Amino acid sequence: MKFGTHEAMEVHEVLSENTCMIDHYAMYLNQCQDPELRRVLERQQRHMVDTYNTMVNVMQGQGIDVSGAPRITMGSTTRMAGENQPDYGMQQAAPVMPKPEAKTLSDRAISMGALVFHKCGAIRSTSAALECANPNLRNMLATAARSCMEMSYEIFQYMNQKGWYPVPAMPESVMNQMQQTYQPTMVGQGGQTGYGVQMSPGGQTGKAGQMGQINPYGH
Repeated sequence: MKFGTHEAMEVHEVLSENTCMIDHYAMYLNQCQDPELRRVLERQQRHMVDTYNTMVNVMQGQGIDVSGAPRITMGSTTRMAGENQPDYGMQQAAPVMPKPEAKTLSDRAISMGALVFHKCGAIRSTSAALECANPNLRNMLATAARSCMEMSYEIFQYMNQKGWYPVPAMPESVMNQMQQTYQPTMVGQGGQTGYGVQMSPGGQTGKAGQMGQINPYGH
């Protein structure tokens, strides 16, 4: 597989950051106390290693089929996307402050570290994908970005349940006003766009001519 200079450098940066993430996860697993958090971290680290190995094989020209690049499937966390809504509102919580002299990390610090890594990973992989000329490499990086989004949300759900990541609730009157600001419109025939995606009355997207709802966790 041939690589342009720009896309080769982008993948190099992604691999460098993935290496750092995997190494940090090893430290997190050594210090994690909560069994539930440990299960999430172990599953995510395995996925990150699979993704890293796929990218390395591609960069080394070993003819790997990147169309099946690994993507995270969220596992048995207490709260799963689509099953439970996050807790909204600001609860009274213990103050948080940096600990420059800390010798170990708390589960809260570990969770926040993992969350920050995945958010940065999603941005980095998306940026790299946008600079790729090779469509297979572009797809691989886009898949990696989506995986980071799923893993970050999985960590967020855990933190939200623990009260470590509250979601402030917007006043209902303001929310109602915002909801009425924008109204649906149509493009072409039947609301179908040039990308083959159409909106159903319920707001769900689907591929034109295919099954209605896209599975967010499928391959």
